[in-house]
Amino acid sequence: MDKSFSYIVWSLKYRPIRWEEVIGQMDITTILKNSIEKNRLSQILLFLGPRGVGKNTCARILASELDSFSNVFEISGFLNHSVESICETIRKIRFYPKEGKYKILIINDFIFFSQDSFNIILKTLEKPPTHVLFIFCTTEKNKINSIISSCQVYEFRLISLRDIFFYLKKIAEKERIEIDNDALFLISKNGNGSLGEALNIFEKLTFYDQRKISREFVMEKLGILDTSYYFKIIDYLLDQKISQILILLDKIFQFGVSSINFISGLTKHFRDLLLSKNPETLFLLKLKKKTIRFYIQKSRKIRSSFLINALRICRQMEKESLIYNNSRLTIEIYLIQLANCLFSIQKKDPEEKKIQYLQKNWIKFIQKFSEKIHPTYLNSLKHEIKFHIYKNKIFLVIPPQLENRNFFFIQTHFVKYFRNKLNNPHLEFKILVKEKDLKNFPIEQYNLLSRKNKCVDKLIERLKLKILSSSSIPTKLNNKKISLS
Repeated sequence: MDKSFSYIVWSLKYRPIRWEEVIGQMDITTILKNSIEKNRLSQILLFLGPRGVGKNTCARILASELDSFSNVFEISGFLNHSVESICETIRKIRFYPKEGKYKILIINDFIFFSQDSFNIILKTLEKPPTHVLFIFCTTEKNKINSIISSCQVYEFRLISLRDIFFYLKKIAEKERIEIDNDALFLISKNGNGSLGEALNIFEKLTFYDQRKISREFVMEKLGILDTSYYFKIIDYLLDQKISQILILLDKIFQFGVSSINFISGLTKHFRDLLLSKNPETLFLLKLKKKTIRFYIQKSRKIRSSFLINALRICRQMEKESLIYNNSRLTIEIYLIQLANCLFSIQKKDPEEKKIQYLQKNWIKFIQKFSEKIHPTYLNSLKHEIKFHIYKNKIFLVIPPQLENRNFFFIQTHFVKYFRNKLNNPHLEFKILVKEKDLKNFPIEQYNLLSRKNKCVDKLIERLKLKILSSSSIPTKLNNKKISLS
């Protein structure tokens, strides 16, 4: 058996060697190319950004573009170089290159250098050899503040989930690996914006004897908990079933899910639910469209105030779990605290039941008359219409795309629906679009309706609501609202 170590890790095998091969850093590669062409390159460069986003790769490509790839020297604080070895490297770069014009010194993770080691580098930068290009690659600016003014700073950003996914997909094709798109999406997501980290995770998973890498397999090996478990926890919280939460938590830990992964997943779950409550923040969700629709549906059951408090509690839970050894007990305590928090909010908000009553009947109405509604607006009417109660007043909130639509079907079918529901053929409703129209609808009209239809009073009494007067419209509500009186 050949015992030579011939295997090349993917991070080296697929490392870009040309600017156009660099993933997700087009602005930086463009500037670096132009700096070389126009001879505007500083002698000291700072490549700043998270791990695995292409800093070291761009440093090597830059060396190649300067015809100095054979003259690259590298030191790293992570490797804990001795003071003597750093002095030896500095001595070597002082000599002019035998081939090419420049020597390149790449300094990685300098935040880990001892003060003595870093002082040697600072001393060299006071009178740097004219043929040497210094490139600092780091995740933060610590220690280099003293020379930051003499550097050209390039800030590398996190790689987008989309870019990582399609890059890994190309690797899978080249390596002839069969993998589900859902599995590849999970790997890409767990890279957390680092292409290097995602590539490393993918490579490790290929060493298992799997004919095809599935989503379930990736979740098992990475200790990722399916979101269905987090939704179960939410349901138990809403129902105040603390014992069921603790039983489910025990089951989760039996799967081998670490406490850190559990807390991280729960925190993200609450964040995604909060973002799902506002159409303007949906673009921040790194989820599939089908999953986003599901989150939107589930988020309607939960108050924003609880989700905000839940995020604070999860953050504190994460901090304490790192301090104390018994992280499971810490998690149990904070889950009970979440249940108590939700109970307090629900107790302070008795109008929630009224909103649920209105929402429930609205959905029934839309389902009953769905065939008479244009398909273009059916989904929005069914899932995006919301009821709000402000000081015992009803507001029917519509999404922006429906603002200018004709609500004739509401004035006809919705009224008929409630007439049948209340068994009163004379019941009338007035639909007012936009706040300014409220001024043209005096409160006296309600009195007229009340005299004609006793059922109006009955409905008001049942829901414990007050009729909206034009003088008491809350200023916080925007003009994308319909008042149902």
